[in-house]
Amino acid sequence: MISTPLKKNPRQKPVQRRKFLCYTAVGVSTLAMPALGKSSTGDLQRQLNQLIQKQRKEGRISHHERTAWSVYDFQNKTKLVSINEDHSMQAASMIKVFVALAYFYLNKQNPRKYPYNSSHRHLMERMLVKSDNSATNMIMRLCKGPINVQRLCQKATHNRFKQLHIVEYIPNGGRTYRNKASAHDYSRYLYDLWYNKFPHSAEIKRIMSIKNHDRITATIMPPRTRVFDKTGSTGMLCGDMGIVYLGDSKKTYTFIGIIERSQKTKNYARWIRRRSNSMREASQLTYKFMHKHYNLLKSIE
Repeated sequence: MISTPLKKNPRQKPVQRRKFLCYTAVGVSTLAMPALGKSSTGDLQRQLNQLIQKQRKEGRISHHERTAWSVYDFQNKTKLVSINEDHSMQAASMIKVFVALAYFYLNKQNPRKYPYNSSHRHLMERMLVKSDNSATNMIMRLCKGPINVQRLCQKATHNRFKQLHIVEYIPNGGRTYRNKASAHDYSRYLYDLWYNKFPHSAEIKRIMSIKNHDRITATIMPPRTRVFDKTGSTGMLCGDMGIVYLGDSKKTYTFIGIIERSQKTKNYARWIRRRSNSMREASQLTYKFMHKHYNLLKSIE
């Protein structure tokens, strides 16, 4: 079994003034990884910090919004970015990847009682690609409710998810503020998914790679790039979690971004559009770094 690379540094000192740092600065690093020659693991985190600070100054991310970011490099098995990674934050529709895991775990245990046929496949695609809330609630009911979804996810992974908190169905209108997870939980999920540790990992990846209006794909990415992702959107949260595959199983990384408001926005369409653009800019910066890091031959304009 491949051991997780996401352990905390036991020598790390406790972070002080945590709440203040969450809402004003971009966050505190929890990196404890070896350097990679001249391109150290801190380079991308520093660049991303500078970008988020710039976006705050320009008003594209407000002072009362907190963010969390995570980037993991599969080639070198290294965490490159860890910003507010262990903070429990609203999950919105990103909770749906855990709903999928819960049902596939039940299917593996008892395929007769919990089948996965064409109708279930359609439900799963509606949930993960279209972000259909009624489909999500139907699958949650098959799993015997939100709390049991969380229990099944932990059972399937031997309690891998540390901040996962699933307590409600998706309410009418798509508002969901009580279901929570951390960027680190999503990072763990994507790590296990990429290494096929989940039941039906291939099917989850197939569905998550179906093209959608994500916040990770950047205009500079080559056509061979594939993104396996799930977005999350409410009047208080803009997020995306996904795997970026650059045409080689080793040249692959995760990107997770979360922007959370302290109060619901009064202009949802404008707010989610601007925060989505801010997140795509962060993803584009990450891609440029990884392009150089992986020594890809094609130049970036």
